[in-house]
Amino acid sequence: MRRPLCCVCVAFVVTVFLYLKFSPPQHPVHDHPEGEQITLLGEVCKKEYKSGYQGSMLVIELKNVQGWSPGSGQEGETSKRGNVICYIEANEGLVMPKAGSVVAVEGEVCYFDTARNPGEFDAQDYYRILGVEFRLYKTRIRTESSRYSAYHEILYQLRCHFEGVFDSALAPKDASIMKAVLLGNKSELDTQSRQLFQRSGIAHILAISGLHITLLGMGLYKLLRKVCIPQAVCAVVSIGLMIAYGDMVGMSSSAYRAVFMFGMQLVAQMLRRTYDMLTALALAAVLILFEQPLYLYHSGFQLSFGAILGVGCLSDVVKPVELGKGKRLTEKAALSLCGSLSIFLVHFPIMLCVYYEFPIYSFLLNLVIIPAMSFLMAAGLLCLGAGSLPVAFGYAVAGMMGWVCHILLSAFERLCVISLKMPFANWVVGRPEDWRICAYGGVIVFLYMAHQRGRSYAKRGINIGLPLPVRFMTVLAAVALLSDSPVDGVAMTFLDVGQGDCIWIRSAGGEHFLVDGGSSSESKVGAYTIIPYLKYMGVSRLDAVFLTHLDKDHISGVMEILVGGSGDTGNIAEDQMEVGISRICISESVIEDDAYDELIMLCEARKIPVYRLKAGDRIEACGLEFEVLHPQGDYEADSRNAYSLVIKMETQDHVTALLTGDVEADGERLTAQNLCTISGFAGIDIYKAAHHGSRYSNLKELISLTTPQLAVISCAEDNSYGHPHAETIEKFEEIGSDIRMTKDTGAIFIRIKDGKYKVENYIDR
Repeated sequence: MRRPLCCVCVAFVVTVFLYLKFSPPQHPVHDHPEGEQITLLGEVCKKEYKSGYQGSMLVIELKNVQGWSPGSGQEGETSKRGNVICYIEANEGLVMPKAGSVVAVEGEVCYFDTARNPGEFDAQDYYRILGVEFRLYKTRIRTESSRYSAYHEILYQLRCHFEGVFDSALAPKDASIMKAVLLGNKSELDTQSRQLFQRSGIAHILAISGLHITLLGMGLYKLLRKVCIPQAVCAVVSIGLMIAYGDMVGMSSSAYRAVFMFGMQLVAQMLRRTYDMLTALALAAVLILFEQPLYLYHSGFQLSFGAILGVGCLSDVVKPVELGKGKRLTEKAALSLCGSLSIFLVHFPIMLCVYYEFPIYSFLLNLVIIPAMSFLMAAGLLCLGAGSLPVAFGYAVAGMMGWVCHILLSAFERLCVISLKMPFANWVVGRPEDWRICAYGGVIVFLYMAHQRGRSYAKRGINIGLPLPVRFMTVLAAVALLSDSPVDGVAMTFLDVGQGDCIWIRSAGGEHFLVDGGSSSESKVGAYTIIPYLKYMGVSRLDAVFLTHLDKDHISGVMEILVGGSGDTGNIAEDQMEVGISRICISESVIEDDAYDELIMLCEARKIPVYRLKAGDRIEACGLEFEVLHPQGDYEADSRNAYSLVIKMETQDHVTALLTGDVEADGERLTAQNLCTISGFAGIDIYKAAHHGSRYSNLKELISLTTPQLAVISCAEDNSYGHPHAETIEKFEEIGSDIRMTKDTGAIFIRIKDGKYKVENYIDR
């Protein structure tokens, strides 16, 4: 059997996957209520300063955490805990604890949020993979041991020194990127740069990976060999320094994989054995998963190992038979393109499961970026080395290298912007179904096995390999299968946006609509909830956005979409919208205040038409009709809530929904009158409770007339308004409505087909 160790390791990884699939870990049970003041004892394993809206904070991570009794000075609880992250307000009297020291800390417990909508970042799952149980806010250090880890403290001080060199030699934005590229510190990276690199498909340059270890480790190894140092000494020194470098930058899964494979390669050379990349890769995966099996779900782990797996297994599969070894420029370019394609075949499903989109031009972009990264890293290293010299010449060289870094980073940014402005820059596919991912994987495995079998027969002079056109068409078929998103009936989703409203609707013909989109309790609800959900569903453009009225809790997320990724309202003409909008519809009776002026300004800058709707207006889509019931064209509103649009949505098989915004009692009476004029009106199936379930809306007159089977209330838990009010709940209970509240259920999904509808709660999935 070829590669026996690799096969054993692969079997282990598959076993871990199956175990987690059929026996997923339970959500942790919290020992302390949110906000409780507790005292803990733990060992400092990570520390860094972070700047945010609350000012500068010292953030330390503790491992081997136990409860602590301050009176006795001894440990209390002995049960094993995960790590704990502590946030300490930075001030002049703060003494930073040393790495590896044991500290007693006191602070308020804060647990990580779970996702309440599809596509949303699940902080609890993410930090559980990293072994972090919860956070402590308003933390104070009570005591610190005198013993600490000199090794880790020296590495921390060295990293701080290098960060200071970057700060002095580069502009703040360039320094933050170089800190991420070479020192693994992403805490200072601005959101705009992070999103730009991610959306253009070059976010991998911000991760410590094989490129860093190859340039640093192999460069050092070859340098030592040239000065006639014994091979064993060169290998040991190079491996030791790369382990130290990995520890200094945080030893992520990608860094661990790169350091381990580098070490395996040098050990193989030293023992005069053949180095097998796939065996080293599989063994690195086993070592990581043996310590934490949940890393199998970590996107960094998947992308890092997937890239090497693609290069190692699929490069020959996608490479034309007649292609040489890349001695000529055209052959080198072709080989690079084949390498990018082999990585794509593995990364494509991962990207769709994590980001729900794929940057089309990342192939071409990486052909330029990856070779240029060697020059960027070399310039960065020279900058660090020269900046560490205590002479004026060193500072001059550091400044010169900083200028080179700036030129390269500016070129990277410009190339990313150009790629995103090109047609079809980002292919928004959505999250594929599991069976499609399995089928795609089966096709890729088939191509690999067929290629391997063809190679074995070719050695005997028998040519039965798959021709290149067949391989190419098979890959296209697999990609088409994975990216296909068939539309099956009408769908509605009431997103959980806290204290606010956001309703997504898809017609039977695949048209997409949004009714409101905002929150007064959640910050950046557009970036963190609405846009991720739309991409999760494969939505790159909304055919229409209905804004019932212009209160923040109904429009803040939509305004974020209009402003774009940079968040700079002064430069929106140059910025890209992550989700396009074809038209925006507002009430004819809208009050033209500051919120209205800002909306119109953004729409004019984006060249998005704004339509004013009044009672009697109808908008038709494939299998859907929207009818406005309120307000009348001459309605005089004295508040934003009063002019809220009330829209009746009806499918072609007569399933109806009433979407009420924050309409007030007067508007509900007029809505009831309009409903009574509809011939054959027989009630409403789905009723979106007005004003988040307020007692001052949701008149019994309208609820009794519509007799909804399902009442949906969108509100935040423990909101300051007390929504939903008990009186509103009683009105719906009296007529037997099924009441769903987003604060309890998370997002609420409704699938409508053949005159029936099915309701699901996200939390119950």
